[in-house]
Amino acid sequence: MIIDFHAHPEFKTPTEIFSPEEFVAGMDQGSIDVTCLFGNDQADPGSCPPWRDERFMAVPTNFSDEDLSAFCARFPSRLVGFTSINPERYQPERKVERAIKEFGMKGVKLYPHSGFYANDPRLNLTYAICSKLGVPVVIHTGPKAVRWQWLKYNNPVYVDDVATNFPDLNVVICHGGYPWVEEFIVVAYSNPNVWVDLTFMDYIERTFHVPGMVADTVRRLVDLIGPERLLWGSEGPFMNLPLFGQHNPDYYARSQYELVKRFDFLSDLDKEAILGRNAARLLGLSH
Repeated sequence: MIIDFHAHPEFKTPTEIFSPEEFVAGMDQGSIDVTCLFGNDQADPGSCPPWRDERFMAVPTNFSDEDLSAFCARFPSRLVGFTSINPERYQPERKVERAIKEFGMKGVKLYPHSGFYANDPRLNLTYAICSKLGVPVVIHTGPKAVRWQWLKYNNPVYVDDVATNFPDLNVVICHGGYPWVEEFIVVAYSNPNVWVDLTFMDYIERTFHVPGMVADTVRRLVDLIGPERLLWGSEGPFMNLPLFGQHNPDYYARSQYELVKRFDFLSDLDKEAILGRNAARLLGLSH
């Protein structure tokens, strides 16, 4: 089973997203069995406010639980929804509980670069609920995705507080944490409840001219924590980020090769685990 652990709904025009049918057709083109599809709550800035500069924000980033639930419901065996919250909202933990219990979502995605640190105390009730319910929290670390966000909040060192204070909570950190790769690796090594999402690291290596970053980071992670907590993702069949570029379903194969398949220090079983079995175990999916 191939599970794309990290994907987002994507716009095909400034006013229209790719439909569930188009999204799953893209998955089929790349032989992807299941995709984890992340909602997005970046509070007011993510809503595409009228004061925005359209050169930097052509479309909104926010995607509600209601819309995501309806999107995933078209293909419930193929699309797994994750809610998203922002501590600027009133009682965000209530949104999480509803998303999990009423909409059947399997996790939470946080976007610190919208203006908060991962260890913000306003998120503690959310972390406690997720720990109790056994659902993972995915925390964006590393580069900001679009021009208007704030890079400083993405330092993975703040995730250490979360993983330490909530030892039964599964926390997923993303993108190699670049430019804080050392902090990223230390946080993963120091906390057995921290998982690593390899998504987008090939884009980062190429964009910032850091040759060998992917191979070095993956090798060190395998040496330090093993392959059992590594997850592969692609950002989905369609992506368009002006800071980094765009892709279509052809990228699935390139991503798997660049992030996993080319490494001779991984066994075939290791590669199968990273490309799907680890995610299935984390999410409690049959495989």
